[in-house]
Amino acid sequence: MQNQAYLSVTTESQLDDYCQQILANPAITWLAIDTEFVRVDTFFPELSLVQIQTCLGETAIIDPLAIFDSSQSDKPLNSLVKLLASCNIVKVFHSARQDIEVLYQLEGVMPQAIFDTQIASVFKKHGELAGFARVIQAELNVELAKSQTRTNWHARPLSEEQIEYALDDVRYLAPLYEKYLDELSQPQLDAVYEDCELLLDESLYKPDPHSAGSRIKNLKGLRPKNRAIVNTLAEWRETYAIENNQPKKWVMSDDVIVHIAKRPPKTVEALYKVPGIKSSSVKDYGSIWIELIDEVFSLDPENFPKPEPKEKKTDADEDRLISYLQSYINQVADDFNLNVNQLISKRQLLALVRREESLTGWRKLMIGEQIQQLLDGQACLKVENQQIKLIQNS
Repeated sequence: MQNQAYLSVTTESQLDDYCQQILANPAITWLAIDTEFVRVDTFFPELSLVQIQTCLGETAIIDPLAIFDSSQSDKPLNSLVKLLASCNIVKVFHSARQDIEVLYQLEGVMPQAIFDTQIASVFKKHGELAGFARVIQAELNVELAKSQTRTNWHARPLSEEQIEYALDDVRYLAPLYEKYLDELSQPQLDAVYEDCELLLDESLYKPDPHSAGSRIKNLKGLRPKNRAIVNTLAEWRETYAIENNQPKKWVMSDDVIVHIAKRPPKTVEALYKVPGIKSSSVKDYGSIWIELIDEVFSLDPENFPKPEPKEKKTDADEDRLISYLQSYINQVADDFNLNVNQLISKRQLLALVRREESLTGWRKLMIGEQIQQLLDGQACLKVENQQIKLIQNS
């Protein structure tokens, strides 16, 4: 497949023609797509390339940088956005989330009708986060080049090696998808589509400074007032990073926020003693941070974050059920090369035992339905050849 012919799309008019031809062709029901982007010194990822191969085998490489440079339009990639938003053509990705993020940022429009081969690879026993090169090696017996894994995709002109490397991601993604369509069962394919729908939740890709504090870890033991400081500083940092399109940790790391919250400084000078803090950041923003901390201290305690409700402790019967079910879950995780905590968390398992929620997508198909059968007495576990098997009750 090396040096296969491809269409180079470098102007807005070429992009318009290309996307319109795809949308107008009823024979094109799906396309494989991948992106290259740069996210080194920015908050938002910056799109460098888009590679596409249609189900008819036609391959194209779209150069957003060239299109932006030559276009007079305020939405030069609008045709691509409309193509991705079409519900009539399935867009096949591998590990779609980062691609969706960078494509969503173009115009704030979510792609539709996607299929993620990384999710589908779970059913082929490649694990829950299978890399593309490893899956292609296992499924198509092709070893992909690794020479451009750290390349600068914003550099122009692109070398022939860069272009071939980028195009390989769709040249082999297309036959991988076709193979999965042939080999996976309809319930498995349906489960993949169900999980892909979850990836199309816009809240995953819309920055939300107000909730930034909830994404900071290691807050156990902090009192409500100290958590309020975490939330306030995290919100300021996220807002600043968005407005200046900078990585949020450039100004203040998560650890620094936690250190400040644990022992809130009262003066700018005291900030310099915070472990890991940047002196340049204190000089530029220290007075703002002290003002924010003072505002938190002036709040009515009723406005502090409420402690998370403690979960009801398990009783003896629940503990026995969880141990029983966990043996089966561990077996399934081992059979499919999965991290057991990625398969189901302890909280989710307890919720299943208490009939408070259910699993979805590939997890439902792999263990959710089986756990429900065990809980309902419709199935039992049996040891066979030193492995735990689920047996339907007659």
